Amino acid sequence: MKIGVHAIPHHRIPNSELRNLALWLIERGHNVFVSQPFSRCMEKNGKSSVSAQVFALGDDIHEFDLLLSLGGDGTILDSLLYAIPNNIPILGINFGRLGFLATSHARDYQETIKKVEEGEVTIQERSLLSVRIPEDPTHEAGYSFALNEISLTKRDSASMITVKTDLNGSFLNDYWGDGLIISTATGSTGYSLSCGGPILWPESSGMVVTPISPHNLSMRPLVLPETAILELTPMGRQQKVMLSMDSRSKTFPINQKIIVSIGSNKARFVNMRENSFAQTLRDKLFWGKDFRN
Repeated sequence: MKIGVHAIPHHRIPNSELRNLALWLIERGHNVFVSQPFSRCMEKNGKSSVSAQVFALGDDIHEFDLLLSLGGDGTILDSLLYAIPNNIPILGINFGRLGFLATSHARDYQETIKKVEEGEVTIQERSLLSVRIPEDPTHEAGYSFALNEISLTKRDSASMITVKTDLNGSFLNDYWGDGLIISTATGSTGYSLSCGGPILWPESSGMVVTPISPHNLSMRPLVLPETAILELTPMGRQQKVMLSMDSRSKTFPINQKIIVSIGSNKARFVNMRENSFAQTLRDKLFWGKDFRN
């Protein structure tokens, strides 16, 4: 198989473990390619690089059979920038902490890869948010989609912002507070959950609107269908707000409109057949760990 390997330099992940995994893949006869950040991981602190071709963002890598993401959920979100334009399935190996999106833990990677080789896996598709900014024709490609969520937040603690929100062309609400989160079902276990949003099953195709510290306490999270089209207009005393899409952030001018909907593209993830989302919730959120159970 042609396998791309991506990792981000991180002090918690030993370079030796990443290198050993890549070398093990090569020994098994796979054609291994490594991302530029992965290559830098190997070169850090004088470590020798893995003997493999290096690919970068924007390269045509659609012929890859698989993209391995080595790290935590942040690395998987970064892997989407390579995978989405090339329609490559992602296999997450969790070297991080929580690892909601990862398929398996680092200690089990050999067993996981062998199951991929034997076809004992499925490909699960996840919805993506599509983001369009009509007033910004130079809007970067990396800010045009999100797997987990987009958020509009204030840049400082001085004053709250207002996010005027229209739904399918009709006024929905003015959200006063620290900001607003629009999440997918996948992202419902992330930032949205920490702000009181509901958990959606991954196969759900809708989106969740979750206010951040709303000034009006009656403003509750809202679940919308996949056909919903949101038009968000940030307003307030500040000149700019923060626009975040998964792990990518930039400042954004006040009063510019952002159009958010469920996109036509899908994120593709390799999933073990025995894995279930219910098991993930029990493991990651410690359901049933109370001594009374």
